[in-house]
Amino acid sequence: MSTPDAERLHRSSAFSRDDFAAVPYLRHGQSISLIHWSRVDGDWCFATILGEYVHRDECYWYLVIQGANVRLDRAEWAIFS
Repeated sequence: MSTPDAERLHRSSAFSRDDFAAVPYLRHGQSISLIHWSRVDGDWCFATILGEYVHRDECYWYLVIQGANVRLDRAEWAIFS
């Protein structure tokens, strides 16, 4: 679900992504929603996804979606409530 360009983004180790955006306390197995914004024909569009939270690190969300383990790039997907 990540794009190759997103994989090449420089990530600073000096800051946690959580330093800039509030991420609530999340428990393993908790249902969470993530949102992805993109530009299509000059207009902003969004997609949301619901999954079961496993964990996160500096770069990725790790979820279970419809029984499958999924890794989503945190540079592309944000917590949505």
